Amino acid sequence: MAALKRKGGGGIPGKCCSCCLRVWRIIRQDILLFLIIIGVVVGFIIGAAANPSVNNIVDPEEKATTIMLIGFPGELFMNMLKMLILPLIIASLICALATLDSKATGKIGRRTVLYYLMTTLLAVILGIVLVVSIRPGESGNKREAEQKRLTGPHRNLDSFLDLIR
Repeated sequence: MAALKRKGGGGIPGKCCSCCLRVWRIIRQDILLFLIIIGVVVGFIIGAAANPSVNNIVDPEEKATTIMLIGFPGELFMNMLKMLILPLIIASLICALATLDSKATGKIGRRTVLYYLMTTLLAVILGIVLVVSIRPGESGNKREAEQKRLTGPHRNLDSFLDLIR
């Protein structure tokens, strides 16, 4: 590193050295952003390289299995992110309520309960209206037979991946 900091002499010119050091400081400060960008670029390159070989698979079941196995890590990652969201929201709400005085907290609590009850009531009314108008389940025999035909046989790999999901 000392050789990079020297100006002049038999090394990198001074302007290039200061530019490299400035870029290195920026990368060190925002290392997570840098790693995310690298991950996106590497993922794009891997996806672009794997796409032709996956599209050349002739057997539809083997192609579906390959696509499912490729998408499985991404599905796990999205599920983990979903599991993080609710605890983060609740923790931030608890911290925000802890900083408020009791009068403001009671007012916010009443508004929250009222909002929750009104949206629940609206959802129940909308659900009842839609069930009465659409009547799901009628003539289900025809659709059930067609659904079984479209889904195909049950595979052991699906069951194993469902255990992990």
